Amino acid sequence: MVVTGYDDRHGCGYVLSTGPDATSATPHSQAVTHDGVTVRATPELAAALRDALAHRPVALLGWSGPEVPLTFDDRVLLAWLRHTVGGVLTVAGGPER
Repeated sequence: MVVTGYDDRHGCGYVLSTGPDATSATPHSQAVTHDGVTVRATPELAAALRDALAHRPVALLGWSGPEVPLTFDDRVLLAWLRHTVGGVLTVAGGPER
């Protein structure tokens, strides 16, 4: 999955890649690994993801919940981006709803 967006809170665009899309290093991306799964993200988003994993490792699956543990499952990461970070613009190869 490849997600692009714009984080209004920090004033920067972001890209997150998972699965086969995260296997090769791309310019201006950082690898973040959790529970043996690696994703690649732009530096600001990688920092936000590391901070969330360390201090608030949960994601809302919808605007009113439920709240679930933050994992690198595509469905959970996409929900975290939509409901915590915000600004999702495009999703390629994402999970079925």
